Amino acid sequence: MAKLTLLTGLALLLNAQIGTAYVLSCYFTNWAQYRPGPGRFTVDNIDPCLCDHLIYAFAGMSNNEITTIEWNDETLYRSFNGLKNQNGNLKTLLAIGGWNFGTAKFSTMVSTPQNRQTFIKSVIKFLRQYQFDGLDLDWEYPGSRGSPAQDKGLFTVLVKEMLAAFEQEARQVGKPRLMITAAVAAGLSNIQSGYEIAELGKYLDYFHVMTYDFYSSWDGKTGENSPLYSDGNAYLSVDYAMNYWKSNGAPAEKLLVGFPTYGHSFNLQNPSNTALGAPTSGPGPAGPYTKEAGLLAYYEICTFLDSGATQAWDAPQDVPYAYKGNEWVGYDNIKSFNIKADWLKKNNYAGAMVWTIDLDDFTGSFCKQGKYPLITTLKNALGLQSSSE
Repeated sequence: MAKLTLLTGLALLLNAQIGTAYVLSCYFTNWAQYRPGPGRFTVDNIDPCLCDHLIYAFAGMSNNEITTIEWNDETLYRSFNGLKNQNGNLKTLLAIGGWNFGTAKFSTMVSTPQNRQTFIKSVIKFLRQYQFDGLDLDWEYPGSRGSPAQDKGLFTVLVKEMLAAFEQEARQVGKPRLMITAAVAAGLSNIQSGYEIAELGKYLDYFHVMTYDFYSSWDGKTGENSPLYSDGNAYLSVDYAMNYWKSNGAPAEKLLVGFPTYGHSFNLQNPSNTALGAPTSGPGPAGPYTKEAGLLAYYEICTFLDSGATQAWDAPQDVPYAYKGNEWVGYDNIKSFNIKADWLKKNNYAGAMVWTIDLDDFTGSFCKQGKYPLITTLKNALGLQSSSE
């Protein structure tokens, strides 16, 4: 009995020393600076102690080399990486690609060994020049959207060659190795056509699984953006997508679950039918700050709720939705983030990835739940301490 108590004591001590093992990665978007008024978000708005990995989205590509996109990216890089002066544990990554970037430049780049080496060399130089700690590959998606079938295998080759080059460079310059992560699909067909999962698991530091956008306005019916469990369609849930990655060979300790700080809105065909799966006639109206039909930032959803919208809880899928007049929105809130965080811990995933830091209520003035209510909820649920604490 005494031995058992001693072992329990040692385990507790070890746990206390290690602290939490969870990772919290948050994306920052370089176009949030163009939102009007209180929606405008720049590097100055980032709390450097909120997330332990910050990912800058997005960089571009020209002639198989990584490039800036925005006119002031270089200035923003300096401020962004300067946040490490306020939090010594912070890691920063630069994401390349994104949905609007498409697949053509990635396909050309991976198509020959020479093109891949050109890209990898440019990445090393670029990341070191601007003081990033790694690269996040956001190819949406290998083997889909015009990308040929062979890109599935070539994506693995790219990641393997990149890791080898990063390891060699780290030895040469005596610095920590640059990280390699990837933002990967959550939809079944995109996963199957795009990734050699077990192989990638050997080379990537983390998989950022984009477990959101499961339903949106082009589906013709209301649906949740990021349901934890499925309601009918088994494939369309966070639980299914994460289990698929894990059961097909991605190590749980490298899998980060995607958490959205926004919702998808719909225009109801009949305002008296507000149920899940109700017929819709297109996207809901654009938010005053994000200005994109069918998408609302969490802070814009708070305004919608304050305007008299009816809130409902979708019990089978463990996420909320709300409606008013013709408008219907499926989203996440503090309650759903807590439930998902508990589920993440029970399933031993590495942590959470947030898209994005600039869509949470970063000022705290819209939702009256403090600054960054959703990300703070996640941070606390995962037991992460601020380095300033």
